[in-house]
Amino acid sequence: MHKQMIRTYQDLDFDDVKAHLLEYGVLSGICAKCKAMDLRLNDHACPKCGTEFKYVAFQNVREHLPKMIKLHAERPGIQFVDHQDFKRIEGEMRARSILG
Repeated sequence: MHKQMIRTYQDLDFDDVKAHLLEYGVLSGICAKCKAMDLRLNDHACPKCGTEFKYVAFQNVREHLPKMIKLHAERPGIQFVDHQDFKRIEGEMRARSILG
């Protein structure tokens, strides 16, 4: 059997994703819940607010694919979230709360 990373789509509770998401940029991550910065992929929880990271969103998937494969092997329960999808939904929800 030859396994590869393939994107799939699921219905997820956005509030749960946001409360447990590590957004990973070029060199470090940000806690989506409290916006703590300079987090590492090996952080299982946010050092500032204590939230457990169940989801990771990479800003550049192609650049970080080797890290994703390694992280998945180390923490098989972690789920990867598309960063663009997350930001789009976050913006839509923010707009709805402002505009009513």
